[in-house]
Amino acid sequence: MSTPNPWTVVPAADYEAHMGPAGADQLAALSQLFQEAYLAAQPDRLLVVGCATGNGLEHVDPSITKRAVCVDVNLQYLGIARQRFFHLGPTLELYCSELEKFRQAAGGFDMVHAALVLEYLQPDVAVRRFAEWLAPGGSCSVVVQLPGGNAPAPANRAMQIIEKAMHLVDPAELAKLFEAHGMTKRREKKVSLKHGKSVWAGVFGK
Repeated sequence: MSTPNPWTVVPAADYEAHMGPAGADQLAALSQLFQEAYLAAQPDRLLVVGCATGNGLEHVDPSITKRAVCVDVNLQYLGIARQRFFHLGPTLELYCSELEKFRQAAGGFDMVHAALVLEYLQPDVAVRRFAEWLAPGGSCSVVVQLPGGNAPAPANRAMQIIEKAMHLVDPAELAKLFEAHGMTKRREKKVSLKHGKSVWAGVFGK
């Protein structure tokens, strides 16, 4: 039962307009959450799942991170990320793929980061893959949207389709999934956003 991922057809301009200050205003908060997880992990090898146009990659330090792998289903987003972070050179590897079909070596990463992507995936499949890719001692950082808030409906049709495809993930259930795959919760926090919305950020260790 495989349905096409709706994110493949959302233009970057529509995505950034919705996620930026004039819309849901989530990009700055997500960038900060990534920075916190990144600085705590200091990963030699980083994997970002659902990297979109590269929000947060400005925090990647090539003197710390020798390999930064980013995967997304939207090729246009990856093209923009490559242009914006051209200075990362060969450190930055960009792949257009669905998570289920993405192949990387087991234990190949010291940090895996996935922000606002589990809502569009099967969480059990995603967490199993994260556990597989994470090296012993590594950390997995996830951000999920919490229920509530009164954000205005997206102005563009593409993002309206995305909103319908989203399924909220319960942080407690997510923590159980991580635990089942050998990853214990290191820390968690709730972050309030504009329009009464909020996200939950959790970091799990192997």
